[in-house]
Amino acid sequence: PDRSVATIRSAGFERLAAAIVAVLERAIGDGGTTLNDFTDGAGNPGYFQVSLAVYGREGEPCPRCGARIRRLVQSNRSSFYCGRCQR
Repeated sequence: PDRSVATIRSAGFERLAAAIVAVLERAIGDGGTTLNDFTDGAGNPGYFQVSLAVYGREGEPCPRCGARIRRLVQSNRSSFYCGRCQR
């Protein structure tokens, strides 16, 4: 998560861009992510948070490989990731 985008090669960048679009489309379809107090225009919470595999799970095992989930703070925002699966 702290890697500069300038160091990503073209093929990796294309895969990353496609994955970002897919996740955003799914999140929008699920009504967003309600972590604290987010609601849509009708007052309904989003349901995408039930799909989050590692967010808020620092120190827990990665659901894919079992390595410990790490937390990185960037610009006062937390990023959670698996150091083995997400390189």
